[in-house]
Amino acid sequence: MNRDANIPGFIQVGHVLRSHGLEGELKVFFDVSDPQEIEDLKLVYLRNDRGDFYPARITDMWVEGKRNNISFFVQFDHIADRTAAEALRNRGIFLEVENADAFLNAKAETEDSLVDHEVYDNNESIGLVIEVMNNPAHPILVVATTSGSRLIPYIDHFVKETRDGSIYCQNLDELEGI
Repeated sequence: MNRDANIPGFIQVGHVLRSHGLEGELKVFFDVSDPQEIEDLKLVYLRNDRGDFYPARITDMWVEGKRNNISFFVQFDHIADRTAAEALRNRGIFLEVENADAFLNAKAETEDSLVDHEVYDNNESIGLVIEVMNNPAHPILVVATTSGSRLIPYIDHFVKETRDGSIYCQNLDELEGI
């Protein structure tokens, strides 16, 4: 989540990834670990090219799970075709701060619960999570290793599974040298 000093009335809770289908549906990223956290979400805010916020009513939302990935899809009331959906690519999704308390509290509990988790790469322990950094796109795990600390984006591409106090990672070789 992103609390920007320039936009005190709004907080970023996700962003549009791409269009999906011909009727203006969008694949979006919501900064949540549990899809139930957003099941009652009906109104969000988007930003236009000038930076002004405008309301976007969610008329339909569904979740699809493939392997260990959860994908969110939405239909906004003012988007009727693929061209309009493509115009929203990479735009942030915001909530009013006063209406986001439940959303924020659920996310804070999730992030705090990752600290002290043991991190594994190819079933070999590489260290412990000592901090979770807030980033507008996704959380970043700060992992204490025997050779210093390592930053791992908490996204499906790098985090395969989280269970029983352990985080199982994949593709960490792609982060070498960054």
